[in-house]
Amino acid sequence: MITKNENGFGWGSLLLAVLFFIAGWTALNNPLTTLIAMGLMYGITAIVQGGSILMYYFELKKVLPGYPWYLILIGVLDLLVGLYLVFNPAVSVTFLPMLFVIWFLIDSIMNIFLAFRLKDSQRSWFWVRLTLGILGVVIGFALAANLLAAIISVTYLIAFYFFTGAIIKLIDAFV
Repeated sequence: MITKNENGFGWGSLLLAVLFFIAGWTALNNPLTTLIAMGLMYGITAIVQGGSILMYYFELKKVLPGYPWYLILIGVLDLLVGLYLVFNPAVSVTFLPMLFVIWFLIDSIMNIFLAFRLKDSQRSWFWVRLTLGILGVVIGFALAANLLAAIISVTYLIAFYFFTGAIIKLIDAFV
């Protein structure tokens, strides 16, 4: 929470609410720019994570011989993906929506599997999870078939996140 003045009003929260609202509005009005910006952020994050994993591996290798070699693979892969996204930001226009589609499909399939695990103990939740899982798989394949719909979905989710944050900060400013 941001500090409030003597009247209990949080100017910092109000400023954040305005900034979040502007970010949400920008995301809705400029979907390609939003995806490129998110791709750059993801690329920088992947570079930092890849470097951290490699440093972690070499530090642990001193203490624990035979530490998993796959950390090197993951670290290098993170670095390569990060560098690729940073130096080719337009790639994120297709990369992030496809990543979203893959995540959507995996999550929906996991819900279907979980539904069958809960079938005997929670019968009512079985049908809810199964129905939503199947619906999610159908939507996932529809998004995979129509990349434009996936792009719009991702930018709407980003905008929704910012608008939600704006509302929360606005409430925080007055409460």
